[in-house]
Amino acid sequence: MRDLLGKLFSGQNGSNRSESPLNSHSRTDTGIEAEQNDVEAGGEDENTIEQTIEMMPVEVVVTPVGESSAAVSGAESQVTEDERVKTSPLAPTALDTLTGISKRTNSRNDGRPTLQAAHCSHLGNRRTRNEDSTFMFTAASGGQEPLIPFGLYVVADGMGGHHAGHEASRSVSWLVASTVLERIYLPMLESSMSKRIRQQEPILEVLVDAVQNANLQIYNPEPGKDSGTTVTTGLLLGQRLFIAHVGDSRAYILIDDELSLLTTDHSYVQRLQDAGQLTEEEAAVHPQRNMLYKAVGQGGLLDIDTFTRSLPGSGMLVLCSDGLWGLVDDSQIQEVITSDVSLMKMTDKLVNMALEAGGHDNISVVLVEFSF
Repeated sequence: MRDLLGKLFSGQNGSNRSESPLNSHSRTDTGIEAEQNDVEAGGEDENTIEQTIEMMPVEVVVTPVGESSAAVSGAESQVTEDERVKTSPLAPTALDTLTGISKRTNSRNDGRPTLQAAHCSHLGNRRTRNEDSTFMFTAASGGQEPLIPFGLYVVADGMGGHHAGHEASRSVSWLVASTVLERIYLPMLESSMSKRIRQQEPILEVLVDAVQNANLQIYNPEPGKDSGTTVTTGLLLGQRLFIAHVGDSRAYILIDDELSLLTTDHSYVQRLQDAGQLTEEEAAVHPQRNMLYKAVGQGGLLDIDTFTRSLPGSGMLVLCSDGLWGLVDDSQIQEVITSDVSLMKMTDKLVNMALEAGGHDNISVVLVEFSF
């Protein structure tokens, strides 16, 4: 089964980002300052899986990162404090508690959960290299004992002002994906085939380890060879969402046609806004609006923001780099993703809107529509 991982990482994806020295990265970071939320009824605080895994319908779609200078492949609402999670401590999560999906009758197409995703990464109007990277892996199964829906999505925005920002974003997106697939998805498959229950690692802990490992691997202390990138990772496992985040790439969620921002930028201007020294309008035109105080690639231990929440019966997850949200208002993003068109047309529309607004940076977006 480990051969699956080798097949996933045969492509490449570039990305672009401008930054000053890594202690003050020219990039905006979206992070989640969170407190551990109460675990939902169902046993997420248990250390082992005590029941058999709830399986769901397997059409497997694997979409590796593609390199592209063109297309590849929000109204902000505050998240309540009880939905926010701190990176430590992290409780193990039993897979059998993640679905939250009641069994229904076996009539045709009835009760089948679905994950559909599309992404686009564009060079923009002014850059000569795409330093954004995206990764998508969507797996669903069908049959007598289907697996729970699984989707892993990553957006990383390399720092163009540093050494090989495109390599940093690509490496981080692949390293994170590789760790998550090896430690979460492959054990799910093995447990399913062997019919034996095995202890499940805490999901958020795996995400933190994945980003931490990537942070250490791309770190280069040699002068002039420093590198860095943002990373925003969304994992949908059953009817639950997990996010790990460093940088100014953002994660949003659309529920009942209302778009909410899940992450907080790790940027200089965001800190000034939080301190009441800048308005949102002033921050948008501030000369240091791209300056980051946190990015992957610094070396040492990185403070990684994490978040988890249960998902409703339907909605959409949005991941994007600041090349999109910096030029397209949240209200405009919401209008596009609530329109009656395909996901791919939505991504194309969003990228075109950013291009028409100037397109001064690389533009990347991942849309994930879920239905349970």
